[in-house]
Amino acid sequence: MSGVGEGERSSGFPIEKETKLVVSPEDYQVILREGTVLDCRDQLNIYLHDPERLREGLGSFRIRFESDRQPMATLKIPIRWVGEMREMVEIERPLSEMGPGFFPRPRRWIHIGSGVPEDYAKHFQDLGILRIRRLGWMRNHRCVLDFGEIGQVELDRTRLPDGRFHYEAEIEEPYEDKHAALVAAVKDIAPSAKGTRIGKFTRFIASLGLS
Repeated sequence: MSGVGEGERSSGFPIEKETKLVVSPEDYQVILREGTVLDCRDQLNIYLHDPERLREGLGSFRIRFESDRQPMATLKIPIRWVGEMREMVEIERPLSEMGPGFFPRPRRWIHIGSGVPEDYAKHFQDLGILRIRRLGWMRNHRCVLDFGEIGQVELDRTRLPDGRFHYEAEIEEPYEDKHAALVAAVKDIAPSAKGTRIGKFTRFIASLGLS
């Protein structure tokens, strides 16, 4: 099997392989019908970053709240692009373990040296980020769809801060052959599906006029 599996890590942290496919509202419904729905959840994503470094493509840091699940803090740092697939270091832990600056709700400003756990702080400091600000929030509705032996697809309907809706399918399969098969399956049933290098955080800051 080609590619490196789920255990692949960079500096002790998992590497996520992700392809995003923008789809039309009509094809969103087609994909929803074609796959077997395993789970659907409403998500609230709160984004924090250095407001003066937003244009530098340094990655994203979010806090995600979901019904019936504990809130999670996730830092994603891009490594490289392989065609339409992005590879990223992903560091994630429960919000309750992030300290008083984050839990139960993040403060407006958080200083990296004193208010962030060490494993997160090192990555922020390596990027030259010394403080982060709570920028705002964005809602997403996610369904996880099963496509049999080739794997699963995450189908998202995101409401941007300006009120517009954005539709996309996400593939996060770690094995490259299955990853490619899932991308091909979505493109086959959804003619509008098109790979994009624009992530949710970038769309979020563009919608707010911050990019």
